[in-house]
Amino acid sequence: MAEFHDLAELALNREGQSWGNLGYWQSETEYSDACRAIALLLGEQAGLDRQSVVFDAGFGCGDQLLLWLEHFRVARVRGANLSRIQTAYARTKLAKAGFSAAATAIVQGDINDPEVWRATLDRNKPSHVLALDCAYHFPDRVAFIALAHKNLAPAGRLALTDFMLSDQHRTGSFTHRLLRWMLKRSHIAEANIVRRDLYLSQLQEAGFGEVRIVDISEHVMPGFARFIRTFRGSGKLGGSGPLKYAVTGRFLQWAHRRSILRYCLISATKTGR
Repeated sequence: MAEFHDLAELALNREGQSWGNLGYWQSETEYSDACRAIALLLGEQAGLDRQSVVFDAGFGCGDQLLLWLEHFRVARVRGANLSRIQTAYARTKLAKAGFSAAATAIVQGDINDPEVWRATLDRNKPSHVLALDCAYHFPDRVAFIALAHKNLAPAGRLALTDFMLSDQHRTGSFTHRLLRWMLKRSHIAEANIVRRDLYLSQLQEAGFGEVRIVDISEHVMPGFARFIRTFRGSGKLGGSGPLKYAVTGRFLQWAHRRSILRYCLISATKTGR
């Protein structure tokens, strides 16, 4: 059975790259560069350094794992990803780059399953939990936040990029019904898309403090939509790719223009034990 999260994004990347996020388009014009740019933002917001032990929730095809290792020079990476085909690809990518230990420290599994965390970490608590452009796809983001807090080392950091419902958006409207339909088609749980104040409360209730939320919608949503329009016209996408990305691009352009969704960079520090 085909997986929803597969290797389709390879067609969007330059040769040798396999990024799979929405990108940060403030100055970038190529997909691989924009994807790397948003990963750099996340790593900087998280405060990654040579002492960092990273657990990457939803690492895709592995490009971001290499960024943590090569650019930030983190001490170790571990992680879990739902897609079997992506996880296999990421393992191969890490091993070819000379990071065999990291290749064996990432697993395929549901990030909402406590056993996946337990098996991956083996009682070694990470200093950082990262989720780059994927938390909205988790079955239950609140449960993920709770698991991140439970498994982080004391004063550990959670950093992610995620969608939020705009404060201006009215639930119960026709536009909201369209949003719900699009979320379902995109395999996004409606409960994961909440307003900023509720998102902040969910982090605080899980035991996180020093929460920082930065709205980067302007440099993410319209930029990705613009790129997809141009890329589709080049004829480089085959199979189901053109329709999949055309729908995503139009949806993001619509959601941004109508102030329905916001895309944010979020970080928080674990409080308590």
